[in-house]
Amino acid sequence: MKRLATLALALLVMSSGTALAQDTGDFSAGYRFLRTDGVNFGTGWYVDVAGHVTEVVSIVGEVAGTYKSFSETFQGITVEADAKLHTFMGGARLRVPVENMSLAPFGQILFGVGNARGSASSGGVSFSDSQTDGAMSLSGGVDVNGSGALGLRVMAGWLRDFSEDGGNAFTFSIGAKFGF
Repeated sequence: MKRLATLALALLVMSSGTALAQDTGDFSAGYRFLRTDGVNFGTGWYVDVAGHVTEVVSIVGEVAGTYKSFSETFQGITVEADAKLHTFMGGARLRVPVENMSLAPFGQILFGVGNARGSASSGGVSFSDSQTDGAMSLSGGVDVNGSGALGLRVMAGWLRDFSEDGGNAFTFSIGAKFGF
């Protein structure tokens, strides 16, 4: 019983010191690029919110959208198409504790769903389809922290969708980060 009380006291002291030495969370939003099956989705955005459980572990929620529009002409007939991918994910982020916190590397794994929508039209005829499947993201990056709560987040990763055909994508994100 004495060992258990000592362990509980030690954990309490460590966790209270940790909470005082860091922000309780952060919010980040910015630009996202996605490449899948040789196609670049150059228009995109992401928003994430993280609650720091310890100096190393955070719980993360992320929403993102990427878009691609294109037009092709085949034998005098023009086809216009739009593709959209939205992801809704949550998981864990592991931050590397470093002495100089101006550059703070991290890795994260997120699970959730991805909704893919596609539409095409030509000569007054249109077609659209939508599909929602499970998704997983494994990514890493670095937070460039300023002197206050404002910073910069740069991140690259792998996105996997669990549709029947399955698919892999590369993502690159850059955005503003606000600690709270």
